[in-house]
Amino acid sequence: MAFITCYVTYRYMSSKLLTVASEHSSVVAVVGKGHLQGIKNYWKQPILTRELMEIPSQKPLFNARKILTSLGVAVAGAAIISGIYLKCRK
Repeated sequence: MAFITCYVTYRYMSSKLLTVASEHSSVVAVVGKGHLQGIKNYWKQPILTRELMEIPSQKPLFNARKILTSLGVAVAGAAIISGIYLKCRK
């Protein structure tokens, strides 16, 4: 989540600074050193600020495929372990 937040922050700051810079002959902006490279990466890249203001939808934590895969692995593991146990008992 932190990467997404920084990504959005860099894009937003870059967009706003570019907008102000295009309207004025001289602009001074004070940003943290850690943000400088991120702002440079998105400088002059077109963005829609509206997109940045939307909260991305989260993928469900569990889905049927993951549950069935996990269940299959658990059943297969139990079958292998019980097979080894029964083989060793004889």
